[in-house]
Amino acid sequence: MLELALKGDRKYWGLVIVLLTFMGVGFAVYLKQLDFGLGITGMSRDVSWGFYIAQFTFLVGVAAGGVMVVLPRYLHDYKAFGRITILGEFLAIA
Repeated sequence: MLELALKGDRKYWGLVIVLLTFMGVGFAVYLKQLDFGLGITGMSRDVSWGFYIAQFTFLVGVAAGGVMVVLPRYLHDYKAFGRITILGEFLAIA
């Protein structure tokens, strides 16, 4: 699986660098939130809390969906899911 992710042209690697930059910024903001608490996010209202919880729940669902795509391939050796298994694994990890 990893060897497929490491193959690509300049556009692919440009996209990877942009996404890694977004991940780095997100991690820095997460560390700031971890240091200062949720007060830094401005979550003193119920609407902002709802968006925060909804986003977390959505991403948990995306990870569970990725696992459900991968399971038939590995547990039952269902060959039709062979090509989409890589996408499912990346979704489950992300």
